[in-house]
Amino acid sequence: MNRITKTITLLLIFLCISCNQKKSDNTYLANYINSVKVDNSLTENPLLVIDGYAVEYETMNDGWFLLLEEDISKVEYLKKENTVNIYGEKGKNGVVLLTTKLKEREIANTKSDKKTLYVLDGEIISVDEYKKIDQSKIIGIGTITEPSAIKEFTSDNYDELIYISTKMPTE
Repeated sequence: MNRITKTITLLLIFLCISCNQKKSDNTYLANYINSVKVDNSLTENPLLVIDGYAVEYETMNDGWFLLLEEDISKVEYLKKENTVNIYGEKGKNGVVLLTTKLKEREIANTKSDKKTLYVLDGEIISVDEYKKIDQSKIIGIGTITEPSAIKEFTSDNYDELIYISTKMPTE
C-alpha cells in the first residue's frame, strides 16, 4: 500500500470512530441530576421542584420541557432524609430545587419600590381587594404609567396604575 492510501485509510478509521461515539443528549439539568445521583449514591429518581412546582423526574426526559443552562439561576439538592417531612412520599428519593432566571426577575419586580394604585371599574381599591378579585369575572387589565393619566384618579404620587375591568362600560 502506498503512503496516500494508508493516510486515507487512517483518516477514514478515525472519522468512523468519532462518528460512532455516543453523543450525550442530556441537558444541563439532566447532567446535574446524574452527578447528584453519583455523588450521593442514588439509584432512584429525585423529585424536581422547578420554581415551586413539583415535577416527576421521569417526565424530564419526555421532552415536554427544555431548560437551558442560561435559563437556570440556582440548583440545589436536598437529601432524602430531610425531604419526606416537606414533600411527603414524593420526596422519598431526595429533591432537586431549581430556580429559573425568569422567576428570579418576577420576585425582584414584586419587591420593587414602585407605588401602585389599583382601580376596579373606576373605583380605587386596595392591594388586598385586588388579590381577592374573581379572575373569571375580569374582562381586561391595563397598566398606566403616564403621570397625567394617573392624576385623573388621585392627587397622590403613584408610579403606575393598574386598571381592572369586570363589566362592560355603560353609555
